[in-house]
Amino acid sequence: MLEVTVTRSSPASTLITVSGELAGPGAERLLARLDRLLDQGHRYVVLDLTGVTFCDSSGVSSLVRGHARASAAAGGLRLSSASPQVTKVLELSGLARMLGLKSTVDI
Repeated sequence: MLEVTVTRSSPASTLITVSGELAGPGAERLLARLDRLLDQGHRYVVLDLTGVTFCDSSGVSSLVRGHARASAAAGGLRLSSASPQVTKVLELSGLARMLGLKSTVDI
């Protein structure tokens, strides 16, 4: 099961800590949370992926869709602190570069 927690929020950006498997229903849970935050006026979101243990194509899709929705809201989505396994998926999919994957959490 995927857990999504707003860890910090400032006028500039919001940090979300994600843990568990970013796959299937978890991917949809993350996207729903991003939608709610964007609807509430949070424009720049950083996802701390330290606790994500697995990411499949539905997880990749949720990140792409979240990025598109944040961009449409004149904001952005960035990624930080992924495990080596998740980093490999993000690099192969091109999301590491597109979403600016950082090795440390920085909002």
